[in-house]
Amino acid sequence: MELKLVILVLLVTPTIITAAPDGLTKFAAKWSLQAANMSDMSWLGVQVLQQVVEGPASKASLTLLFSPSLPIIVQNVILREQPLQFLSTGPLLHLVFFDNFPVFLNFVLLKTIVAPRNLLLVNLGSDYDASTLLKEPWLSGVYNLALLTPVSGDPGSLAAFTLLPFCSPSPHYLGHWNPQTFSIWESLFPDRFPNTCQATFHLCSWTADKPLLYLKNPDNKIVGVQMNMIEQLANKLNFSYTLSHPPVDEKWGVMENGKWLGMLGMLHRGECNFTLNSFFASIERNKAFSMSYNTIQDYVKIFLKVPAPLPEWANLVKPFSLLIWGLLVTATILVSSCFAIQAVCQGREWNTELGLLRAVVAQSAPLRSNQSPRLLMYLWLITCLILCAAFTSTLVGIFTRPDFPPRITSMAQLFAVGKRLTAHDAGAFTSDALKNTPNKTVRSLIDLYPEMDKVLASMQTRSHGFVGSFLYTRLILMENNINDWYTMNEIFFAIGRSIAFRKNVPWQTKFDRAIKSMAQTGLFEHWLKTEIRSLKYTFEPHDDGDQGVGAGVERPLTTNHLKGLFLLLGIAWVISCGVFCFEMMHKSYGCSLLPTP
Repeated sequence: MELKLVILVLLVTPTIITAAPDGLTKFAAKWSLQAANMSDMSWLGVQVLQQVVEGPASKASLTLLFSPSLPIIVQNVILREQPLQFLSTGPLLHLVFFDNFPVFLNFVLLKTIVAPRNLLLVNLGSDYDASTLLKEPWLSGVYNLALLTPVSGDPGSLAAFTLLPFCSPSPHYLGHWNPQTFSIWESLFPDRFPNTCQATFHLCSWTADKPLLYLKNPDNKIVGVQMNMIEQLANKLNFSYTLSHPPVDEKWGVMENGKWLGMLGMLHRGECNFTLNSFFASIERNKAFSMSYNTIQDYVKIFLKVPAPLPEWANLVKPFSLLIWGLLVTATILVSSCFAIQAVCQGREWNTELGLLRAVVAQSAPLRSNQSPRLLMYLWLITCLILCAAFTSTLVGIFTRPDFPPRITSMAQLFAVGKRLTAHDAGAFTSDALKNTPNKTVRSLIDLYPEMDKVLASMQTRSHGFVGSFLYTRLILMENNINDWYTMNEIFFAIGRSIAFRKNVPWQTKFDRAIKSMAQTGLFEHWLKTEIRSLKYTFEPHDDGDQGVGAGVERPLTTNHLKGLFLLLGIAWVISCGVFCFEMMHKSYGCSLLPTP
């Protein structure tokens, strides 16, 4: 009774010692010298500790948790052995000595201690079935697990067991404990997941994620990048799978009021083993789930409608910038004034020199033998020739391409012109990030809609920018015949997509290695390009970001494109008629607008 009381006290406030191999080797040797008065089982525990430290855990750091009476001696030895090394480059092994497993289990559950990656259990009690111990749910998250337990009928011997969860429900016998058999790490901790032994996994899935996972007509076959991935994994790891129905709340995965919703809610409740759809990783998701190696790099961008084109008659002024047009008008006025002044100074009619302005519109100009100064005239005619050639050489191409206002390329420009942001509120990463952004200005300019139609309608009016995943959003726009879009160069988020597993799933390591191998060999990128080609969808690179196939499409030349020319011709006729009428009126009174020689 006195011994059991000590057990309870030590397990409620256990002694935990962490040290590196060198310190523990010295510690185990000194501990052996003080074990003369211990019981047989305690002495066996001392031997096991020394053999583990010198054998399979020789390159590992250890965390020790002892029960009955052993901690007092351990503490005395550790105090005399200072200083100990507390870090090692090898793996960390948790070594637990117990003689009352239910009490130990209650302690770890009460303290919500997470199961370690590497765990060696040493049973110093008796009558504990290995199958019962190893099947405890708390141990399901341990990757390397071994149990040393007394052999029935042979109190001085220990048997080593582990559990292969997929291949057999019974403990796997490793052999009788001795230093020669278990001299290295791999002998004590063999791979518990060599393959899944044709296990069946239930996957959370939602076939509304083009091009990653979707239904393909006409037979509604489930296809996509994720289906290619799971087929490869199933063949490599030897398992089968079933797919879940879409989440009832039609959300991808978001926490609201402390509760996970959508597909991630199904995973969190244990309704499936892992997700088939890939998710963006976030701080909240990493805390609640274990995310796999990244499958595809995706981007959250702002999609905008291409600005409405300028009036077609404005194409007439498009060949030159406003600066060139201003310089051209200024030069014409200066040249005509110089010629007129020259004519007056030479006693000629000043209007006769204005005929040289015909060269501006590619018409022949009258020249005289006594034209002066010739150098200025030649320079003027060459300038007019260059201007006319530049204006008319690509005139058809200029007319057939609509002219657009400058595109928005930054968030500052977006907010400066009074535009807002919108996103589909489907319990996904993007909408949740926009809701919780610390930027109050951005948060005040966001309109979230649960219906995709409202999101697209607000984008169509050019009052909102659509914030969404680049892979998914461009396909949504294509399906709704919205091809005149472009994306800003600024990226909202750049995050890899990952498969979500439940926390502390030891066999996830096998999946991570296979997914990493597929990602590094370019399989995901190849599958993605294949799916996009099968959907007959393309997008074009642009200086200010990517754009849809309908952004800036060339059109055939029509009379509408020549409105500017006809408008200019009409203005010229009006001015000519006005001048003609004015001269006729003055002539009727015997006056002339032109000076007589």
